[in-house]
This record gives sequence, C-alpha cells and structure tokens, in this order.
Amino acid sequence: MRQRSSYPKLFKAQIVQECLQPGATLSGVAISHGINANVIRKWMPLFRGSAASGAAGFCSIESHAKTAG
Repeated sequence: MRQRSSYPKLFKAQIVQECLQPGATLSGVAISHGINANVIRKWMPLFRGSAASGAAGFCSIESHAKTAG
C-alpha cells in the first residue's frame, strides 16, 4: 500500500497562494504540481488567510466609474 505524502507548511501556503492568483484554477495548480485537487482543497481554509493583512475575505478597491452629468 502507498504511503501518504507529507508536505511542509510553507509549500502548502505557496500552493494555496498560487490558487488565489487571478486566472488560476485549483485543478490547474494541482496538475502542475502533481497533487490531487482534493488535497489542495483541504489546505485552502488553513492557509487562505495567511497572506491577508486585514479581515479575511475582504480587500479594498477603488472605483473609477464615471458619473453622469
């Protein structure tokens, strides 16, 4: 029987950050690293907030929309 792989925390965090990049897909990142997508999906909640300096899940944006008039 195959032994379960173990990955360092830094590696897991880097993979999650790759998944969060614009245009990146979880399955694409998984394939590029030879890891099952379900494994990375389990890492997402653990490492998603590690790069956020503010509230998790929120970021500031600027609106440059023109107003009528």
